[in-house]
Amino acid sequence: MNQRAVRALARASKLRAHFWASVIAIFSRGLTSFTNTDAAPRPTALARPVSLPDGPLIVVANHASHSDSTALLATLGRSRPVLVVSASDYWSKDATAQWVSRGLIGTYAISRSGDGMEQLRGAAELVKAGVVLVVFAEGTRSITGEIAELHSGAFRLAAETGARVLPIAINGTFESLPKGSTFPKHRAVNLRHGNAVHVTSESIDLAVKSVRAELIELHKMPIEDLPGFGWQRVRKAAFGWAGLLVVFLWAMAEGIFWPLIAEMPLLLLVVTVGWRWRGAALIAASAAGAALGVLATWWMVKSGFEPPSPLTTPRMFEVAAEQLDTNLGGAFWQQMFNGIPVKVYAHEAGAMGLSLAELGTALIARITRIVLVGAGGWLLGNFLARWLRPSLGLVQSVTLALFPIGLAITIWYWS
Repeated sequence: MNQRAVRALARASKLRAHFWASVIAIFSRGLTSFTNTDAAPRPTALARPVSLPDGPLIVVANHASHSDSTALLATLGRSRPVLVVSASDYWSKDATAQWVSRGLIGTYAISRSGDGMEQLRGAAELVKAGVVLVVFAEGTRSITGEIAELHSGAFRLAAETGARVLPIAINGTFESLPKGSTFPKHRAVNLRHGNAVHVTSESIDLAVKSVRAELIELHKMPIEDLPGFGWQRVRKAAFGWAGLLVVFLWAMAEGIFWPLIAEMPLLLLVVTVGWRWRGAALIAASAAGAALGVLATWWMVKSGFEPPSPLTTPRMFEVAAEQLDTNLGGAFWQQMFNGIPVKVYAHEAGAMGLSLAELGTALIARITRIVLVGAGGWLLGNFLARWLRPSLGLVQSVTLALFPIGLAITIWYWS
């Protein structure tokens, strides 16, 4: 296998890793890898690449669920090109199974009977080229969750290629999606990496026994329900000065020129703080920034300076001016629901020459919206934490992906 093909497989593995990480983030409580670094296992959250040994590598893992492959792909695929050895009699039985196995998983299919070992030897060049080969050496999914005897094929291939064998114990997938189940349960999943072993032709039987023994020991360890990387990163910001600064500046910028609403970073941060008063501080900072942004735009326009107004339309300014002229007290309340950016109302308030007192009264609506949305996220965050702890990064990504669509619809409506 040439290096160009290896690089193509590495890119495909990363895409599969991101895809399955997103799926796992939705349907599980999170996935954490525990890799052996120095003397202590280091936990690695789902969104981070795991540390893998260099050189040719064959992963031997226990098998109790269809989600075993996806859990390994979501983590290993971020670091190295990966192929999963699969049973050709199962994954080649129809077009759908072939599409899933080849496209979404990336498999190397062999027969579970007859010349299976010879077919496995066909992967030797892949392993030597740097592809990580994942082998479920039990040969089939366990119906009890216990680890059965291991077949020696992966170890024979390791001896022939000079690859090391890395045992990885998968814990939690049996509880989430056992054999015969259709829909997964919301459970945490742990991948515990053992010690990579060199295998020679003389030590195959010993390696089989030692790897199985290590898998059993790792599998006995309790499942740790740890938050995902996105949650850890956002929570750290929420309790630091960075969080306060971001929500303040973001809300202020929205009132002047920024096209993204102030509630986006505010909600992202407040859902992570639990019942602590930090939530109130974040809400207060965002509300203060929102008020200051509106005041800044009003003052600049009133003083003859035109701040930039990207992603707005002339009709938005006409409607805002009409509402301010006919119902000053209710104009900013209408802005809460009509999709017109608050900077448009602030601009028209300055163009109309409204006094600071008049604008201050209207600002109550703007501050009320920030407080209500922020408080809702703060209170609901504690109830939603079960789902958000492993998948906050995914929620953030989906929101950012959908926001331009909503923005485009709003601009089209007010054009």
